[in-house]
Amino acid sequence: MFLGSALCEVGEDGSVTIPGFLDEALPEDIAELLVSKHAADGCLVGYGHDHLEQLSARAEARRLADESRGEDARNHYRRMRRTFGIVEKMPRTGATMKIPAAMRHLGKIGTLALFVGAGDSFEIWNPDLAVQSDDEQFRDLAAFRLASRTGLDNASGGH
Repeated sequence: MFLGSALCEVGEDGSVTIPGFLDEALPEDIAELLVSKHAADGCLVGYGHDHLEQLSARAEARRLADESRGEDARNHYRRMRRTFGIVEKMPRTGATMKIPAAMRHLGKIGTLALFVGAGDSFEIWNPDLAVQSDDEQFRDLAAFRLASRTGLDNASGGH
């Protein structure tokens, strides 16, 4: 389970040091994670390959529910494209991983990324978007992480 949050710097090539809470949850032998655009929020969602079966089961349950309500089948195919087509591999090398360019574009990830545990997955946010969230507690967390980083930058700036 992914529990915690951290603000991380993102290199020009998308490389990022894996946050401690994420590293603790990952087996050492995992060479890559998967990342996609979140279905409801303006962030990315990351997970391991083992999570794909759960996503498939959820999609099938939603298809059956939609079908029983007589909904248009195209909704299912859109959902399947979002879930399984708009996904990229996020390679892991030691203590770093690389967020692919297409995903950085979709998530509007720049030089900073806010990683947030979400149980069986984790989210990657542009912190500027996170502080605009309609979730007050999440917005406060994002603001705290940004302020803490600024305080650290000022403390190391020779004051």
